[in-house]
Amino acid sequence: MSREREERRGHENRAVKRDSKQPSSRLARFRANRIVAFLFEAYRELRYKVTWPTFQEARNMTIAVLALSAFVAAVLGLADLGLFRLFQLLGGH
Repeated sequence: MSREREERRGHENRAVKRDSKQPSSRLARFRANRIVAFLFEAYRELRYKVTWPTFQEARNMTIAVLALSAFVAAVLGLADLGLFRLFQLLGGH
């Protein structure tokens, strides 16, 4: 039993020592910076995890957004014109 306890203590001590070590090289300290770590992880995610659309998919989505924007602009323009005419009619001008 005592041998098992000693082995456990040895493993725990090594784990504590490993965790308490500070990065020694400049690069390791630079990467340990929270902002740098965030930027590095963001780059890795954009580079390796994001599925980017093909050119045709991007073109089709752009056309859909432009068409929807033009439709909404036309509807809002008509509503604005209608309300303007209504206020002119009520105001007597």
